[in-house]
Amino acid sequence: MLQVKPADPLPPGLRGHSFTNFQVAPYNEEPYRICTAYVERFPELKSGQGLVLTGKSGTGKTHLACAVANALKEKYWVQFAHVPTLLEKMRGGSFDLEPLLNAHLLILDDIGSERESPWTTERLLIIVEGRLVHCRPTIYTSNYETADFDKRLGMRLASRILGHNVALVLHGPDYRLQRYGY
Repeated sequence: MLQVKPADPLPPGLRGHSFTNFQVAPYNEEPYRICTAYVERFPELKSGQGLVLTGKSGTGKTHLACAVANALKEKYWVQFAHVPTLLEKMRGGSFDLEPLLNAHLLILDDIGSERESPWTTERLLIIVEGRLVHCRPTIYTSNYETADFDKRLGMRLASRILGHNVALVLHGPDYRLQRYGY
């Protein structure tokens, strides 16, 4: 029987992000080192521990998260979701949550940038709690500092995210703006 390889979990613009093309500098060396070690230790992770990558726009949070995904996607079921886009799709009607709940690794990109409402909080709680109870790791990226998660995401969601993951802050210039001479 012919086996079909699952589609690449990353959008086309993020598929080229790797550890080799990440710009390592003294201010982001520790998050880089921890993310590469995370990939090496991924088979041993049984508790569902993930990562929370925070920092200003353009500092490489999504790049590092996608580098982890690209390093693991051949051996593991990886899913990627940009949180505002995910919630918009969910608002549109029936949405299959199973891939997000059951993937070996889920990346929730740009959490905290969604429009706040009880509905969005409930939907995110369903995903986050569903992954936690099944010990499935998640990598979160956010422009918000972890100290602001409580206000931005709500106490219940912030507790679940920060209580089960390693938080890393990326510092540095906005690489997107630098690329275009700003």
